[in-house]
Amino acid sequence: MGASDLGTGTKTIMTMIVSEELGVKPGMVQIEYADTGTTQYATPSGGSKTVPTDGPAVRAAALSVKQQLLSFAAADLKTDDTSLTFRGDEVISVKNPLVKVKIRDVTGLKKRGIIVGVGYRGPNPAGKVVNPFAAQFCEIEVNTKTAEIKIVRFLGCHDSGRVMNRLTYDNHVFGGITMGIGLAMTEARILDRDQTGKMVNRNWHDYKLPTSLDVPEEMTSLPIEKPDDTANTIGAKGLGEPVTIPTAAAIANALYNAVGVRITGTPLTPLRLCLALETGGKEESQ
Repeated sequence: MGASDLGTGTKTIMTMIVSEELGVKPGMVQIEYADTGTTQYATPSGGSKTVPTDGPAVRAAALSVKQQLLSFAAADLKTDDTSLTFRGDEVISVKNPLVKVKIRDVTGLKKRGIIVGVGYRGPNPAGKVVNPFAAQFCEIEVNTKTAEIKIVRFLGCHDSGRVMNRLTYDNHVFGGITMGIGLAMTEARILDRDQTGKMVNRNWHDYKLPTSLDVPEEMTSLPIEKPDDTANTIGAKGLGEPVTIPTAAAIANALYNAVGVRITGTPLTPLRLCLALETGGKEESQ
């Protein structure tokens, strides 16, 4: 496949799709990807769309292989391929299970030696919303003397269609929340607005990424698993970026609930919160 794996587990998910469709162990599947010399064209891997965009194409390729096998087996069994199905390592008749042939013994397969299935992803269905939906909640503690904020708990609820792999799904959620906490609490770009427009943070020390000390011990991923078969043929939708997007807003809303101050700019530093508490929330957003 043409798509790249950016560390998001794309290769694993595509292996699982082939494994499930063909009924073989994942270890038997080898995914070749992101090589313009040998793979099919694919759109960029971004926008939280790689699995729902490329997954259906991978499944279509596997279905093509199955259909070719059924056609070959139908010739051996002298029947129509629509009356056949797979059961383990055999192709059998739906009407009469005694009519069957081992896949390895199918004449057409032995003659050809290899079957190539190619799959493509069609357009999104007209008039349908295929985007994921999310709701995130957090609990914070605010020290009103020092204006320090401690995030105690975080919950991410996401409707991303079918959960393809629970391990990678949950870690997408935890990683996205961590990135969102950085946006909300510590990461600040200092720009030379009036002259060059360049960022003037001197180093990573002055652009503070969150560490394990900045995230809550209790983070919960709660998938709202509703496979969307009208969106695509695998029922999955995006997850990666939708996790990061609502995080800062959830923290700001929790802050408002705690101290009654509405802050719409980031990061929520102690200095910014002190000024907001003094002015009743009339801080300058940026």
